[in-house]
Amino acid sequence: MPSALILCTMFVIGTAGHVDHGKSTLIEALTGIDPDRLAEEKAREMTIDLGFAWITLGDDEEVGIVDVPGHRDFIENMLAGVGGIDLALFVIAADEGVMPQTREHLAILDLLGVGGGVVALTKIDMVDDEDWLELVTLDVGETLAGTVLADAPIVPVSARTGQGLEELKATLWQKLQAATPRPDNGRPRLSVDRVFSLSGFGTVVTGTLIDGRFRLGDPVEIQPSGLAGRIRGLQTHKTKRDVALPGSRVAINLTGVGKEDVKRGDVVAAPGVVGQTILFDAAYRHLPDSDAPLKHNMEVKLFAGAAEVVARTRVLGVPQIEPGQEGWLQLALSEPVAIVRGDRFILRRPSPGTTLGGGRVLDPHPGRRHRRFRPEVIERLQTLSQGTPAELLLQKLQRLEPITQANLLKQAGMDEATAVAILQELEADNQIIRLDQQILSQTGWQRSLNRATDLLAVYHRESPLRLGIPREELRSRMKLPATVFNPMVAQAANDGLLVEIGAIIQAPTHEIKFTPEQQTAVDNLLRQMKAVGVNSPNVKECKAAVGESVYWGLVDLGALRPLNNDVVFAQAEYDKFTGMIVDYLRKNGRINAAQVRDLLQTSRKYAIALLEHLDHIKVTRRVGDDRELVKG
Repeated sequence: MPSALILCTMFVIGTAGHVDHGKSTLIEALTGIDPDRLAEEKAREMTIDLGFAWITLGDDEEVGIVDVPGHRDFIENMLAGVGGIDLALFVIAADEGVMPQTREHLAILDLLGVGGGVVALTKIDMVDDEDWLELVTLDVGETLAGTVLADAPIVPVSARTGQGLEELKATLWQKLQAATPRPDNGRPRLSVDRVFSLSGFGTVVTGTLIDGRFRLGDPVEIQPSGLAGRIRGLQTHKTKRDVALPGSRVAINLTGVGKEDVKRGDVVAAPGVVGQTILFDAAYRHLPDSDAPLKHNMEVKLFAGAAEVVARTRVLGVPQIEPGQEGWLQLALSEPVAIVRGDRFILRRPSPGTTLGGGRVLDPHPGRRHRRFRPEVIERLQTLSQGTPAELLLQKLQRLEPITQANLLKQAGMDEATAVAILQELEADNQIIRLDQQILSQTGWQRSLNRATDLLAVYHRESPLRLGIPREELRSRMKLPATVFNPMVAQAANDGLLVEIGAIIQAPTHEIKFTPEQQTAVDNLLRQMKAVGVNSPNVKECKAAVGESVYWGLVDLGALRPLNNDVVFAQAEYDKFTGMIVDYLRKNGRINAAQVRDLLQTSRKYAIALLEHLDHIKVTRRVGDDRELVKG
């Protein structure tokens, strides 16, 4: 069975909430999938590790779900799964209301900058008192105020009776449609949250893919170890894929890498995308309800992606960071992690285990330990937190692309020499693409490539008996100028993402396949055309014999050669009759319609059609009533 190609924007929802508030039960009621996969989870009726499911929302769009533990003893497992989500499904039981892990999970979502969510007020079948339900709803609203879930809709539901489930699905889809899709920067990476092996397949890892697409056969690196591997297989929601999109839950079958070589928290990435570090600079926010400040040289647990390592804090610029305050940190790690600038992280106290705060990576490779109270160090960190000149120029490009360098420099808001130097650095780092006179960001380039391959896949699905989409039709659908479209197609063809066949563009895996019934009709038509020779059935008769879609498939394959809207020949007969005309011209110099009629023993209709066709393809040219061969 051929692998499917993903054509839609992919999203992942993550649960959050206090233990025993019904997260897993709700997921099973919504999806029909029990996310609790461990025997111990079944025995204890408690989620211990990450669970996974998916749901169909909107117009048959599949959305991944990560179900996380709610118990405080397993909150660190929760952190391994919640970092890659687009939307939080925040679960609060109506019979209990806001509880300790409700608040801690909310703080974590806020620190990670999760892009909003929906509150499921579960177990409403357990509450008979309307006043109590109203009080709980008000308390939830007050708890969410000032956080990333401040505007989250609250949907009362019962997983047991089904009440509110359809409204919850509709609300989730509405929020996802408003969410910002994961960007495709051409730099794919996946933080591994699960590793296992399958007999006959080898090592399989799972996680949420970000920053780019993975394709079958792609080479990858496992960081921080640096091991090299290759993608043998891809699955999303147990469906095989040729391509996995950013934002999707993905299972990757790896070759060249053993199960023992990969662990939770490792990152699978395209070569050169991410490196490893044991020291990084960060902007940090300490939780306001923390019972103590964040002190210098304090031992903490760092959670970044699905990774968990012990680290020591280096507080910069101030003696310590007080509860509710923000500041600058350098974190010295006990073992390497794979992170990039902009990644979010959480810090927790090792014992007793509590969440302290979190922040954003500013420089994953500072090179050395900073002196704590140097003004130039703080100034540099402040600049990094606002955006480097390269990032600001790249953001400007992304708003204006495609654009010429001259026009970009006019809009840059910096001196020309600096802007030119930055563009050279961005190009060397593969963050911008030059197409003739136009410049695109890598994100814009990937967006155009992805749009082209997605449109091509849709065309093949809707017109499986056509060889491919006409080049100009694809350009029109993409609304791109030729200065961008033409080099994009050339590069995509060079990368094997599409195939150019004259003025037709097709996917590399596409081929026209007729059903047995269609093939029988084709064989009968070609046999008839051979038997009657030059007096071939006309276009209308051919379409009636095999069907219009099959007719055009035969044209694309070159089995039929239409000369105009009426006359068509099979390829063998076309070659024979045009060859006879050319041979006559080589011997006699000129030919007219009457001579062609006599030469081929046909009617004037076919003679004129053949001559006009040879004129059109510049084999002959008309001189009065005669034709002669085009020289050269």
